[in-house]
Amino acid sequence: MSELQWVRTRRGEVCTQGAQVTRFWQVGGDDVLFLSRTSQFQPGVPIRGGVPLVFPWFGDYPVGLDPERRGRPAHGFARRLPWRVVEQTEGDHGIARLMFELRDDAATRAMWPHQFLAKLLVSFGDVLRLELSIDNQGAEPFRFEALLHTYLRVGDVGQCAIGGLEDAWSYDKTNGNALHREGTGPLRFTGEVDRTFCGNDALCVLEDPQLRRRITVRKEGARSTVIWNPGPVRAAKLADLGDAWPQFVCIESGNVMDDAITLPPGERHVFAATIECTPLR
Repeated sequence: MSELQWVRTRRGEVCTQGAQVTRFWQVGGDDVLFLSRTSQFQPGVPIRGGVPLVFPWFGDYPVGLDPERRGRPAHGFARRLPWRVVEQTEGDHGIARLMFELRDDAATRAMWPHQFLAKLLVSFGDVLRLELSIDNQGAEPFRFEALLHTYLRVGDVGQCAIGGLEDAWSYDKTNGNALHREGTGPLRFTGEVDRTFCGNDALCVLEDPQLRRRITVRKEGARSTVIWNPGPVRAAKLADLGDAWPQFVCIESGNVMDDAITLPPGERHVFAATIECTPLR
C-alpha cells in the first residue's frame, strides 16, 4: 500500500485518506486543530486529530444490523479509505477550496450494503468551513450517521469552558449513555467527558484562557453535537494519544443516534460546520 498523501494550501492541509483536514493555520501560523504526534500515519489506520469523518455509523457497528457484520471498524469506514480529489483552487490571501469524493465499491458494500456518493467541500480562509453531502444512489432508502469529529487545540483542557449547551440534555457515554443534563453555566472538564447532544444545533463557543483565544463552532443541517475529551485514564489506553490529552477538546457536529438520517433513493443530505478562531480579550 502506498504512503499517505496530503493536499496542502497556505492556510491548511488535508490528507486524502478520509479527506481528513489535519491542519488549519490562522494568520501568523498558529494551528487551530490538534494533531497527535504519536499517530501512526499509515494507510488504513485512523489519524488521531484534525477532523476525521464519521460515516456511515457512529461508534461501534449498529447491533440492530446483520449480526454477522459485528466487529466492523468503529465510526465507519470513511476515515480509513482514500478519497479522490475532484476540485482544487487557491486564490488571493490564502483562500482555498478543495472537494473530495468517496463512492461505494465492493469493499464498502461488504460492510454496509448501500450505494452512495459522499462529497466533502473544504474551504480554508479566515474560517474553516466543511460541508459533507451524502447521495443515495441505490434503489432503497438507507439510514446513516455522519459526524465531523473536530479536534480543537487548547493550552490546557482543565482551564477551558464551552458555552452554548447550558441546560441541554445529552447521552453520557461515561455512564452507560444515561441521560445527563448540563448545569446553567458553561461545560467544563474535570475528567473524561463523552456526551452526545441530540436535537441540538446550538452554536458552541470554546474559551481557552491559556492560549488566549475563542473558537466558535457553527452548524448547518446538523442536529447533533458531541463533546469529548478522554481524560488521563482513558487516554492512557490510546497508543496514538498518550499524555497529550490535555491539549485538545473535540466539538463534533453532525447527525447521530436520535438524529440519524433516513435518506430515500435519489435524495441528498447536506450538513456543514464552520470553525472560527478569534483572540480572547
